[in-house]
Amino acid sequence: MPPSSFQSKVLGAFAAALLVVAALCITTWKLANDASEAASWVAHTHEVLGDLSRVRGNTLQIELNTQGFRVSGDSRHLDERELAMGSRETAMQHLQQLVADHPDQLRRWLQLREVIDQRIALSRQIELLRKTQGMAAATDFVNKAPLKETRERVRTLLREMEAEERRLLDERSAAQRRAHQVWMWVGALAAGSLLALLAVNYGVIRRQLREAATSRRIINEQNQDLERRVLERTAELRESKDHLRSIIANVPALIAYVNADQRYVYVNQQYHDRFAPHRESIAGCSVLEILGEERYAIAEPLITKVLQGQHQSYDWQPFPDVWQVINYVPKFDAGHRVQGYYVMGVDITERKHAEERIRSLNAELGQRVHDLEHVSRGLRTLSAGNRTMLRSADETTLLQGMCEAIVGAGGYDVAVVWYCNNDADKTLRAVAEHGYAEGLEALDRLNISWADTPHGQGAVGTAIRTGVSTAIRDMGSDPRYAPWTSAQLQARASALACPLRVHGEIIGALAIYDTEPGTFEQDELTLLTESADDLAFGIATLRARAEQEENQRAITRLTHFDPLTGLPNEVRFSEHLDAAIESAGKGRSSFFALQCNIERLTEINDALGFSQGDKMLCEFGRRLRAAAPESAVVARLRGDEFAVLLNDGDIDRLTATLQGLEAALSAPFAVADIPLDLSATTGVVLYPEHGRTPHDLFRHMDIAVHQAQRKGLQHAIFDPTLNQSQPGQLNMAGELRRAIVNGDLRIYLQPKVGFASGRICGAEALVRWQHAERGLIPPGEFITLAENTGLIKPLTEWVIDAVLRLNHQWQEQGRALPIAVNLSARNLRDEELLNRIRRQQHSLGLRAGLLELEITESTVMEDADFSLRALNLLRDEGIPLYIDDFGTGYSSLSYLQKLPVEYIKIDQSFVRGMSFSKDSAVIVRSTIDLVHDLGRKTVAEGVETQAHWDQLAALGCDIAQGYFIAKPMPAAEFQVWADGFRAPASAAAASSA
Repeated sequence: MPPSSFQSKVLGAFAAALLVVAALCITTWKLANDASEAASWVAHTHEVLGDLSRVRGNTLQIELNTQGFRVSGDSRHLDERELAMGSRETAMQHLQQLVADHPDQLRRWLQLREVIDQRIALSRQIELLRKTQGMAAATDFVNKAPLKETRERVRTLLREMEAEERRLLDERSAAQRRAHQVWMWVGALAAGSLLALLAVNYGVIRRQLREAATSRRIINEQNQDLERRVLERTAELRESKDHLRSIIANVPALIAYVNADQRYVYVNQQYHDRFAPHRESIAGCSVLEILGEERYAIAEPLITKVLQGQHQSYDWQPFPDVWQVINYVPKFDAGHRVQGYYVMGVDITERKHAEERIRSLNAELGQRVHDLEHVSRGLRTLSAGNRTMLRSADETTLLQGMCEAIVGAGGYDVAVVWYCNNDADKTLRAVAEHGYAEGLEALDRLNISWADTPHGQGAVGTAIRTGVSTAIRDMGSDPRYAPWTSAQLQARASALACPLRVHGEIIGALAIYDTEPGTFEQDELTLLTESADDLAFGIATLRARAEQEENQRAITRLTHFDPLTGLPNEVRFSEHLDAAIESAGKGRSSFFALQCNIERLTEINDALGFSQGDKMLCEFGRRLRAAAPESAVVARLRGDEFAVLLNDGDIDRLTATLQGLEAALSAPFAVADIPLDLSATTGVVLYPEHGRTPHDLFRHMDIAVHQAQRKGLQHAIFDPTLNQSQPGQLNMAGELRRAIVNGDLRIYLQPKVGFASGRICGAEALVRWQHAERGLIPPGEFITLAENTGLIKPLTEWVIDAVLRLNHQWQEQGRALPIAVNLSARNLRDEELLNRIRRQQHSLGLRAGLLELEITESTVMEDADFSLRALNLLRDEGIPLYIDDFGTGYSSLSYLQKLPVEYIKIDQSFVRGMSFSKDSAVIVRSTIDLVHDLGRKTVAEGVETQAHWDQLAALGCDIAQGYFIAKPMPAAEFQVWADGFRAPASAAAASSA
């Protein structure tokens, strides 16, 4: 198509389209104008109807208030009537303006005005008669006055005006719809024309549309590819994070995990700071990329071996002046295929510096050996001693090797290592020697000492006392060696003793003896002293290494074995379970697992002390181990729970084992020289019928124990049919945990009011659960669940935090008041509770006394002495305390007198029963008198009626709480309620008034 023809056709089409658009605009304007006019009439009608409705409602309210005043004489009805009259007058005036252009409606309005004025006059007359002549005169006037006729006249006029207004609205709406249809046809015709014009351009621009579609397709494909790569990268990062959680981040070592592709999955902070401090993260990077080519060339052969499943360990120097010992540990999957390897590195720079120093000294001595003939033996001794130190794996080998090196390589006559005895005589013992024919026992008979006595004046004793190397040029003529005979000295003339200082403490001395007098010159003495220092360093290094190995063994014992009984612990037992499950899976076999719970262990601890309970646990574990088959695994899981793993699933062997266990445990236990019969309950599970994971087997063993306890049996095999409700409880516990974290709990407050002042003196905080499906759940349905599942601690912490934040907000408004929070027995034993409250109050700047705590009487009496200590700590922090449900816990008066509480709450069961039970009334009266005698205040719960209020006020109760005052309400509504609160008057006060 020629360009000129295309342009002219497009221009012509657009000109025609402009005309059609103009027609559409006119049509749209007309439709909008009609719609606006119709909306105006609808609004006008709604205003008229609204005013008529307000006139009708206010008229009814005025009549009710007039009748209420006539009957009761309460002037508040007149106040409400006047407000209703004012509202009706406003509606009447507005209604007059709305119907002013409608003669019929205006006529009706005037008639309505007349009737309303007549009813106002009647109402005023009734008011006057009631005030001046009483209710009888007013009632007589009501019976005679035309109230009913005027009431019907008002209703008739209102209905007529409403009907007329609705009729007008219908007429106008019908006319507007007809006009709307005409203009809609016009608009449709114009729109059709516009569509026809647009269709002409379709063929021209179709090719360009196709090209645009192609471009969009390419972009979509690129976006999909990008999204796929993002998802893959996200999966890799998630896997890296899972590995990261399994490694202790703060271990003082370099730790990393590398996959089979030699890419980092996780590194700890030490590794990251050492090899890639400039990078934000090295997860996903290759080992070559992070280490660099030079370091990777050293590590690559070892990485190849570890990826073949071989453990690797080596020393290397990745940076100048930095040495590390690196261990590569392969990670295998279930099929024993290598998935990757762990990297564990420890800095050994200090050790390497020492080794380097030793090597440098050896090299230096080797260079000077030809010039220093006199110190050649010292050099050889030092070199040989250092070689010995580097090769020795333990202290005994090191000491003996050093003595042999001194005699063999150095050419000295005798070498002895002496260690100090920390006894009263400060004796010395020979721990290693070479060259002394009679051996160590003969050396010990020399009675050498490091005390300031004649036997301590020799080179060894002097060196240890002074901390300085000591040389004796001629032992035979030196008076310091007078205590020893020539036979004991065995023709030795020279002696040198160098103190061995380990970690700043002298532990002994290295002594060297020679037959030539004056052997040890100053240069040689210096070298041998240095050799002794190196020996001391070697001793310190070996001891540190031994201590590390012992610590590692101790960690293994602590993490895998019970420190009390020596049996495997729960972690170790879980590993045995994993191995048994894997073995059973390969051979398609089964096995039994047992859990044995000791009954009444708590009673023994309480009666005889924990030490006796621990002895009994050790004896129980010993009997269990002795009675179980040799191949069985016996472990202590926790507290009074033990477990046994039988390596096969034969029921006859299980029966025999159970009989043996029960027979072994049936004999009395001697506890504090008291023979006690102790019973145990055993739960049994069978793999794989009762679970295929350690978690399921542990859980079902525990359930089987409880099933046996409920049936009164010594043992029971897990019965799945008796545990069908447990998943629901666990599910609800999980939902409750998420509700605490996600803030789905709500604080409700129930006010407390003082009888004497009639004022609100505080409130009790109650928690509600706003469930997404079940709505608002009361505490009775989840508090027990929280107690049983350990969620009571985070639940109580959430309530305390919410109450403190609420009072912080009220304190800034100048409206703070005390709010009480309930504590359970577990909360009372929480050592961190007080510190948490103290920190929160300090951070919010709350004044003391705004947080109160309530503890039930039964909670206090579970462990009265402990409760007394815990409550004293809370009271010292300035927290007012309540004893809740008093009268139901059987507390003694002596403990009640000691408890540092300000308030005693009388249980609501006694308050509710006062009206019909003399016993309850006596209990309440006696409790109030007792509490007052003890200098405390009483709070009555369950005040639900005026009679309760009157009785408690007469008995001198201090504070009331109950539905008669207010039901628990959302915390956000409390202050609004408090603004409108009026204290209830007692019946006696009302009658006297």
